[in-house]
Amino acid sequence: MIFLFAFFSGHIYSQQLPQFSQRMIDVMLYNPAYAGTKGHPVTIVHYRSQWLGFEKAPVTQSVSINGKINRIMGIGAYLMKDEIGPSKSLYINLCYSHHIDLNKVALVFGLGGTFIHYGIDGKQITIHEQNDNAVQLGVLDKVWKSDFSFGTYLYNDRFYFGISSQQLRKSKIKIFLDDDKQGIIPLSQHHYVTGGYFVTLLQNFQLEPSFLVGKVIGTPFQVDLNLNVQYMQKFLGGISYRLNDAIIILAGVKFMEKYKFAYSYDLVISNLRNYNSGSHEIIFTVDMPDITNRKSRWHHEYKYDFNPKTNRWRERW
Repeated sequence: MIFLFAFFSGHIYSQQLPQFSQRMIDVMLYNPAYAGTKGHPVTIVHYRSQWLGFEKAPVTQSVSINGKINRIMGIGAYLMKDEIGPSKSLYINLCYSHHIDLNKVALVFGLGGTFIHYGIDGKQITIHEQNDNAVQLGVLDKVWKSDFSFGTYLYNDRFYFGISSQQLRKSKIKIFLDDDKQGIIPLSQHHYVTGGYFVTLLQNFQLEPSFLVGKVIGTPFQVDLNLNVQYMQKFLGGISYRLNDAIIILAGVKFMEKYKFAYSYDLVISNLRNYNSGSHEIIFTVDMPDITNRKSRWHHEYKYDFNPKTNRWRERW
């Protein structure tokens, strides 16, 4: 499989962090500045099964929580598990965000620290050269590494724009060492630029065109173009195009005022379409009550829009 090239001696750069199709909903996984931007605490459970039909295809699971602790500070944390064949990664992240009121918009700076537990099970690997010492067959190698991320996020109730970078420390995972050879996986920096805009149509419909551009040294740009449609703040539909890779269909629903569920399917259009039946992804969100029990001007001015017919504040998805 492709990922086994990472165990060759020397430096090989590739996208190492998990790929998600619903990044516009679960922003904190790649931008720590997002923590606290919704005001109240939010919990998100995320699951992705990629490239169905491939043996040992990637499976990613995560759970995150973020919120504000006062008017200018937000905090967040997530736990993410990523499995690709014989390799397994566990990410434990804590992040802090600082919010600045610029009158018409809010500017946020975020910093995240991550502990990465990486392991590879040699029992699940078959190699062509039995004397290749790059991997210890039959042995489960594990190692802990630390890294950090940084991001900015500019937003109000009509648009958002963010820039973020992950794995800035560029740690090196050493799986096998002896006097002659060493297997090293360098953790490459990942850079993201994202943005979106909200357009209200016919009072009950809201359009959200958005984009995400990702870049890792030595790999092509990842470009996602998205268009989501929200109806009455309860139903969500959308379509996305990932350049040279897939078309994504999204559907979601909000119920009992605080729960949201969304499902997306990746229809692969690259050459891999002949070998898999697409990717499935689900996300479950819980909007929790504000434990500070204090209403600030941020709560309404930046994330909510007042609907005079229902006498309620309307929240975007």
